[in-house]
Amino acid sequence: MRCCTELVWADEQLLASHALDPLQGTRTAPRDMVNLLRLIWTDQAGPTAACERVRAVMAQQLTRHGIASGFRSPVWVAAKSGSLVGVVRNEIGVISHPDGRRYAPAVFTRSLPGSDDFAIIGAIGTATALAATALREGGA
Repeated sequence: MRCCTELVWADEQLLASHALDPLQGTRTAPRDMVNLLRLIWTDQAGPTAACERVRAVMAQQLTRHGIASGFRSPVWVAAKSGSLVGVVRNEIGVISHPDGRRYAPAVFTRSLPGSDDFAIIGAIGTATALAATALREGGA
């Protein structure tokens, strides 16, 4: 039973950590991330070569279960995911359509320890695809 007690204690400590408290830890917001992506994609975030490198690395993301899962070829997705011990699961990216339109989603989630990671990550892809479709159909 000690094992279970230790896990409960660890979960409580994690949820109370400075990293999850926006008033105490370092933080960003989805809007900040979208702005950063805009600057990277327009070579305004730094030297052109550095912006090109970031775009190339994001295009090679190995995990394709989040944003990318909501799109099929010929739509191209460059993304970066991040997580914190099964509580925070975030992903940002740029979705490029063959007609030249691009969208930059930033999806930030937070859940209780032990939540279904695969369901949350899949929901990121589904929600992003629905939002991008709504924007495209609305003419954005």
